[in-house]
Amino acid sequence: MRDLSASWSQDGAKVLQRVAKENPSSYFAVCARLLPSDVAITLQTQSPALDARDLSILRAIRDAIPNANELEPQAVLEYALHAIRAHGARDIETWDQNSQTTD
Repeated sequence: MRDLSASWSQDGAKVLQRVAKENPSSYFAVCARLLPSDVAITLQTQSPALDARDLSILRAIRDAIPNANELEPQAVLEYALHAIRAHGARDIETWDQNSQTTD
């Protein structure tokens, strides 16, 4: 093991580079054998707690703007905020009740 370690310290990086260029399939096979077979990967997003209603509201905003998918998220939110302010909506429940009686 000491000899292997010494050899690796001296030539390991050079050998890896040569094998990667000359025989990539062997290089990949060696790399795959070095990884444990029971590795579990967990991905988590770190975002504020958005519930289903929050996501529904965001989808409705996106769907109401024809080119929303072509814009950066910040631009979509600024557009929505501008539209809300321009409308003068302060209380969404009052606005919703008024819009239902005029429809």
